[in-house]
Amino acid sequence: MKPGPPYLQIMAVNPLVFSNNRRYRIARHSLFWLLWIIYYTVFNMVYWQGHHPFGATLGASLVEVTLSTPLDMAFCYSIIYYLLPRFLYKGHYIQMALLWMLFSLVFIVAFRWYNHQIVPYIREMFDMPPPVFSKNVAWVFLDLFYQINMEGGLAAAIKLGKMWAIKQQELDLLKNEKQHIEPTLQAGALQPVFLINTLDKVEQLSVTRPSSIPGMMKKLKNLLLYVIYDNNQASVSLEKELSLLEEYIGLEKAGNSDGLRVMVKIMGNLSGERIAPFIILPLVENGFRQLATLDVPEKCMELEVRVDDGHFHMKLGWSKPIDSSTLMNGNTLSLQHTGRRLNLLYPESHELKVTITTERFIVNLKINLNRAIT
Repeated sequence: MKPGPPYLQIMAVNPLVFSNNRRYRIARHSLFWLLWIIYYTVFNMVYWQGHHPFGATLGASLVEVTLSTPLDMAFCYSIIYYLLPRFLYKGHYIQMALLWMLFSLVFIVAFRWYNHQIVPYIREMFDMPPPVFSKNVAWVFLDLFYQINMEGGLAAAIKLGKMWAIKQQELDLLKNEKQHIEPTLQAGALQPVFLINTLDKVEQLSVTRPSSIPGMMKKLKNLLLYVIYDNNQASVSLEKELSLLEEYIGLEKAGNSDGLRVMVKIMGNLSGERIAPFIILPLVENGFRQLATLDVPEKCMELEVRVDDGHFHMKLGWSKPIDSSTLMNGNTLSLQHTGRRLNLLYPESHELKVTITTERFIVNLKINLNRAIT
């Protein structure tokens, strides 16, 4: 098997850097700041080398750097978790630049206070001479401005570099999956893989939450009958398809213990409208499968369906971590299969668009139901 691009291989073997799992996130941040403290401690010791005893320089450097690190952390995290997602990712560059300058001024004042009020006592503890401060206020300001923004720039560069690598993986996954399914997809037929996943979930719940099984069995029965009798039909009632969709969503909600929120809104006149089976369900199943793997504070899915004079429009969105792609947490074969079937069944009369924003994964589907190939 031909190996993937270097950045994909790095991601695959280095979850410490790219995983959004809480354990890995804490570990990599702890490691980064530990290396930060070691670097600046050694840097100060080299600067003082030969002028003061080794033990005193080591102790004073280590304490000074350790106590000032929370200020460095506050500034760096305000950049990567506030300014970048709220302003840079959304194209508000001027606002971000102005706020960056404001944050710099605030932290310059904080660091200057630390250097004047805390550092002298640390030096005294280790019998070191007190620091000598320049009386040139402009030079001191520029020096602190340079240092703090070098730190902020480093944090931003690491964050943006990581997101660039993730985005490259998104593109590569889409290309690879398209190549994988092209030879195997036959005449637009789609196997209802989502039902297998649902059966697995019901089986798990029969052990952990047996009291929930009776209510789920009726929904599961309806889905099973739909798969058996309607899977091979050219088209089915849109009302029935959406009714089964709501049954499936009910199954997912019943089997989820993570506080999953699902909002469904259906508008328009569905009477008499027909659609190819298993166009909608696999897309929604893919969303639930992605959400199950994501580490986000609040798992939320929104589904909006609108039908107007034979024109079907669906917008499906779910939450995702800001600094990762949902494509990294599960394959997107459902999207590829559905796209291929749409090309076969609704040529030149549909639009399937996937948008990945910083906080959401959005699928927009439009179909002219009157122009199906039967």
